[in-house]
Amino acid sequence: MPEDELWKTKRFKGSHRHEIFGGTANRQLSIKDGLIIFLTPEMHNMSNIGIHFNKEFMDYAHKIGQLTWQKYYNKTADDFIKRYGKSYL
Repeated sequence: MPEDELWKTKRFKGSHRHEIFGGTANRQLSIKDGLIIFLTPEMHNMSNIGIHFNKEFMDYAHKIGQLTWQKYYNKTADDFIKRYGKSYL
């Protein structure tokens, strides 16, 4: 499923912001690095298909987030691991 059917990269009316990489430290890094997405409430945490309850969706977002970070910052998977603690590829 294309990303634009799952999330948007800009806020829209009624959307929930989701930091792609969670945990105390990684949540702040996600914000700093621009790794946030905007979801409908259902796709965030208001249904069983939401990213917080759907491992496949979360894994996909992690993979796309890492690839996007590496491409945007011209970094390697090792650089990503140094910043976020692990690779999602």
